[in-house]
Amino acid sequence: MKFWARRTNWLISGLLAAAAFLPQSSASGGGAPRTQASDIDQKHLLTFVGAPLPGHATAQGAPSFYGPDKLYQFMDGGADVYLLYDFQVLLHADFKSGQAELGVDIFDMSSAEDAFGIYAAERSPSYHFLDIGIEAYRSEGVLNFLQDRYYVKLSGSGPGANDLLQQFARVLSQRIAGTRSWPPLLKKIPQEHRVKYSEQFTRKDPLGHSFLSPAYIVSYKQGAAESKLLISVAKDPAEAKIRLEALAKYFRGSGKCETAPDLGNGAIRASNTFEGHVIAVAQGRYLIVVVNPAGNSPALLKQTAQNLK
Repeated sequence: MKFWARRTNWLISGLLAAAAFLPQSSASGGGAPRTQASDIDQKHLLTFVGAPLPGHATAQGAPSFYGPDKLYQFMDGGADVYLLYDFQVLLHADFKSGQAELGVDIFDMSSAEDAFGIYAAERSPSYHFLDIGIEAYRSEGVLNFLQDRYYVKLSGSGPGANDLLQQFARVLSQRIAGTRSWPPLLKKIPQEHRVKYSEQFTRKDPLGHSFLSPAYIVSYKQGAAESKLLISVAKDPAEAKIRLEALAKYFRGSGKCETAPDLGNGAIRASNTFEGHVIAVAQGRYLIVVVNPAGNSPALLKQTAQNLK
């Protein structure tokens, strides 16, 4: 079994276990730390769900708010992964329109990058996607979308609920406004052979290694062969080189690792029996890794490095 397949379940388990050690607040967009579930946060979220609403929907009671310390009460065991992505506050509200009942959950994830991370963690390339916000997907009775620093989840039941979900989503998207673009890094990496809807962003233990955090991960496929492009985001070029050396050290201890000057300055080829093959190079503040390289993977590594200069 290849490297990525073996790591997937471990990555999820690691994410859940790590959540308990995360701080309960962080800076938003590089500014001062935001007060969790503050009155300002709540009032801002309320502007998204105020009347008038599609289908003359009416609120069924006052909205509820949940901060990081209360999210478990709302989501049971599902809260851990949200906390990994610096969750700030959730607004939950119920509405009724005729015989249709709708639930609205708006998650403020502190930053657009973290909102993308949790959204991407829950989507699947097999879903039906819509052009709402940055991106939306839906199934029977469910419509979720990403926009700015918010992850919005809508659910509905009863006659007419599915049509109403889409109307609600468009109104909420218009009110949220803000950025409607993907994380800038995703625009810089190669498009050819990229698996659509495969982009991920993880803050903890990419591929099971803490020294790679945080990182973007994208799938590429040629024929039956699928590789993973991982871009580990360091604070500066020196740290990126330290991460490359940590990866090389890991493979020297568990298999083999050799320099690969044909792939770039300081690049490596590495493998072990358990995890398979990787190629990697540091470029600026990024460590670029291709897992299970196949086909044009060397070109993918070089082009990504060139794009990130």
